[in-house]
Amino acid sequence: MKLVGIGDLFIPNKYILSGFKQFEELGVEVCTVDWKLKDFEELQNINLLVEHSGSEAYEVPEYIIDACKDADIIITEFCTVTKKLIDACTKLKVIGVLRAGCENINVEYATSKGIMVFNTPGRNADAVADFTIGVLISESRNIARGHFGLKNGEWVRTYSNSGHIPDLPGKTVGVIGLGEIGQKVAKRLVGFDVNLLGYDPFVNNPPYGIKMVSLEELMEQSDFVTIHVRAMKETENLVNKELIQKMKQTAYFINTSRSSVADENAIYEALKNKKIAGAALDVFDVEPPGKEYPLVKLDNVTITPHMAGGSNDAFFNSPKKLALEMVKLFEGQNSKYMVNKQIFESAVKNFK
Repeated sequence: MKLVGIGDLFIPNKYILSGFKQFEELGVEVCTVDWKLKDFEELQNINLLVEHSGSEAYEVPEYIIDACKDADIIITEFCTVTKKLIDACTKLKVIGVLRAGCENINVEYATSKGIMVFNTPGRNADAVADFTIGVLISESRNIARGHFGLKNGEWVRTYSNSGHIPDLPGKTVGVIGLGEIGQKVAKRLVGFDVNLLGYDPFVNNPPYGIKMVSLEELMEQSDFVTIHVRAMKETENLVNKELIQKMKQTAYFINTSRSSVADENAIYEALKNKKIAGAALDVFDVEPPGKEYPLVKLDNVTITPHMAGGSNDAFFNSPKKLALEMVKLFEGQNSKYMVNKQIFESAVKNFK
């Protein structure tokens, strides 16, 4: 059996090799191929293309197809696994994705071929949760703006939220989406003595200390709103103009998820007209936004370049995290990381 890992600029080959080293003890040949991109900008552009248009939007280089053609298992992070690649790999049984999103995998075609697909949910949950708390405080306490002022030789002590700069104890934080990231954000917030509200229609037993409410109530009552849901058709503009208008004038909106889950135009209008106090945004409808982008020009928003999940630990530990789940296949066990669980019973029989 052969495993081929496709290394990239975020997860180099050596981390795939070390992460799946235990597979060698099970008789698997573990090797890698380097996805050769000139820089991170090229990788980002490919990722954006795939996120918007699907895995078939990017054609896999021939050298990667050649490296993978005799693989039983393919491991990738951002490089696409297309119909062409799947057809070239006649022995392929498993595809592993080193992140939660599977946009770069033709899952439907893989499933039709009886190929199991695994992802790595929550691989950057700690990174995003830490970052969320950081920008929440940075925006409400003007940390980034103060830093920028001093860098430009200015001693600035008056900001757009002067008069209602908050402490966190006693404030209400609404968490939209209580998956792994949302729960980690809530857990971190407990130490700040805040009141926690939650909204997630798929959660029946919320973590202790979170009061579940409707989305409307959450938006109306929260001093801070942070959103942590997957980008999909069902969550597009989940936070819409009507909901944003329900927020307190002293409230803050934080999005370290995806831009599509909240109405960016409505957020801009609310900030511009001082209908809310501020926002912290790591994601945008257009990336990179450019210095003339409307949100960029506002003085009551903290903006960062889609970097919330980008800690080194999150990237480098992903292979280990995925390998611990995929190794269960050798004992015929299913995994919570399997995306197309409907084919497990038939596919696992052909695994060894």
